[in-house]
Amino acid sequence: MKGGKISGIFNSILLDLKNVKGVKMLELAGRDGFPIGDSRSNDSETLTLMSAAILKAAENITSKLGNGHPNHVIVDYDGGKIIAVNAGQKALISVLAAKDAALEPILSELERTAGKIKEII
Repeated sequence: MKGGKISGIFNSILLDLKNVKGVKMLELAGRDGFPIGDSRSNDSETLTLMSAAILKAAENITSKLGNGHPNHVIVDYDGGKIIAVNAGQKALISVLAAKDAALEPILSELERTAGKIKEII
């Protein structure tokens, strides 16, 4: 499969999540934090790299505490919310949401989307 075709498949899968009210930025990345497909900006690469770091830190903490793996990590800050979730062993999805965004619809669609990505990667 060609790189453009793969990017097209991922973009199609991510479309429903992109359309959830409050989602401002969305990126698919490898577990190393580097975007899969076309990175749209330096901000999107920063989002994925930092999301990979905080997700890995959360995994280390929960592993050491013996309580399994985190489903997702949420950073709530003055400018909005950053949400990171594993999409299998090789990928993660990073979302930047508006400050007033409702988390439930975003998390629900994020989990569904991550499941689809897991099936492919």
